[in-house]
Amino acid sequence: MEKYNESELDAIEFHLRNNKSVIVDTDTVYGIVSLSSNLIYSAKKRPHSKKLVVFIKDFINSGIFEPNEIKVLKKYWPGKLTVIKNKVGYRVPNSKFLLDLLDRVIFLYSSSANLSGRKPVKSFEEAQTEFKKVKDKVIFVKSHIRHTDADKPSTIINLDKNKVIRKGQIDGEQILIEISKLEN
Repeated sequence: MEKYNESELDAIEFHLRNNKSVIVDTDTVYGIVSLSSNLIYSAKKRPHSKKLVVFIKDFINSGIFEPNEIKVLKKYWPGKLTVIKNKVGYRVPNSKFLLDLLDRVIFLYSSSANLSGRKPVKSFEEAQTEFKKVKDKVIFVKSHIRHTDADKPSTIINLDKNKVIRKGQIDGEQILIEISKLEN
């Protein structure tokens, strides 16, 4: 079982680029990230019908969002907000480690760290136990400090349908209202 700490970015990037997933503490729940969506589906035993979230950093220059959407999203990102656009969920995590990693790899597929159908793990030790059967396909990154309110998932809004999908700590309805005001 390979374990690293957040300061070992070179080694972590190496493993990502060589077909491994990374189990890491995020600003919400523990997550699994990878450059390959198939690695996450395999490790979690997750059906492909359940979509993953894409972590990005440079959402402003991504070409994904409209100027009015960017203006509003700047207030909430990085943060605990997932935005669905063109049927893809995006998030800019508020984690220095993940943002530094995104500087190197541009994007990461992500999901909560748990086997499909189970609750997300709540500790580094629990993550190691949950993923012990796929330990050759994942590495574990130990955080220096646990994020405040990290056990709560992100708010999810769907810009395609102008709808809040999951309520979290951020008011999704307010974001949709702000965006719609700028469209008019």
